[in-house]
Amino acid sequence: MKVEEILENARKAFKLTTKHFGNTVTFERALFLGWYCNLKQPCKFCYMATQKNKIKDPRKARRRLESVLAEAILMKRIGWKLEFISGGYGYTPKEINDIAEMVAYVQKCRQYLNVGVIDLDNINLDVIEGVVGAVETVSKDRDWICPGKPLDKIKDNLLKAKELGLKTGITIILGLGEKEEDIEKLLNLIEELDLNRITFYSLNPQKGTIYENKPSVTTIEYMNWVSSVRLNFPKIKIITGVWVDKIPMISPLIMSGSNVITKFPLFSVFGTKEAHWIEKEILATGRELLGTFTDIDILAGKKVLEKTPYIEEEINISSENIKRVEELRENINERIESYVSKVLRKIKAS
Repeated sequence: MKVEEILENARKAFKLTTKHFGNTVTFERALFLGWYCNLKQPCKFCYMATQKNKIKDPRKARRRLESVLAEAILMKRIGWKLEFISGGYGYTPKEINDIAEMVAYVQKCRQYLNVGVIDLDNINLDVIEGVVGAVETVSKDRDWICPGKPLDKIKDNLLKAKELGLKTGITIILGLGEKEEDIEKLLNLIEELDLNRITFYSLNPQKGTIYENKPSVTTIEYMNWVSSVRLNFPKIKIITGVWVDKIPMISPLIMSGSNVITKFPLFSVFGTKEAHWIEKEILATGRELLGTFTDIDILAGKKVLEKTPYIEEEINISSENIKRVEELRENINERIESYVSKVLRKIKAS
């Protein structure tokens, strides 16, 4: 497709996004549980694949529960929705269920899960809003790139989630060798699965992987994928992720149909000049930003966020998990203070 056509499609996509989602843009962030992946054949682009043989005890590569819950509380405080609960494969259905219950409890809202093929029969669906499948790429080399994530199993899991009344989504990483003609494959997959949302990421080449020295996706290519999805599925939620070294991509992606920005390392960037730049990129599109990346008083709990994407819901979880959260309250509060202090030190040093 010619650049002129991509820019024209972006213009149309921007108008469609306004029509169906209004004039707001939000931040989201994946809530990671750990750094170990138990897949025998991990994805060839993934950082976890480079760490797998270095981790002798996988359980020590998991985050402490109080840290997970502290981050969830802070995300609500600053108005960043949790994109999904995620982490390396290897958690039991009960572990996933308990974590989802406790995160939903402290946030007072249901959650998305992106933890592989989920045993939906053993999950408290009352605390789950949706399920995300890690499709990653629709290129012809997908089975080679992601040998441990069979696409058929992901599709079956998403279709079952849909039957149970849950929302569904997928993740796509651009920069893995996909071609422009693969866009049609993605559009067909979205239609087949009747997806509610899609998350795009730009590849962040990891040292020690085969993509270490490969270039990532260009801005115009990224715009083409996003606008193509928006034009074909006007009501789908489009989440786009870029790394800190690609901040100028943000406004073109919003102009192409994205309505959510994700992927940034929160506590090392909050309040810095990069965070101010990110907010400026969003506001430059004429959109209103819900949530904050720069207001220290809100992060520290000294001030309440005026406009938030969060809508509180009634959350019912097991008495056992309520007890676990309450027993951890002191530790959770200590972690919250630690995260805030880390941000303040970073800002002071910059």
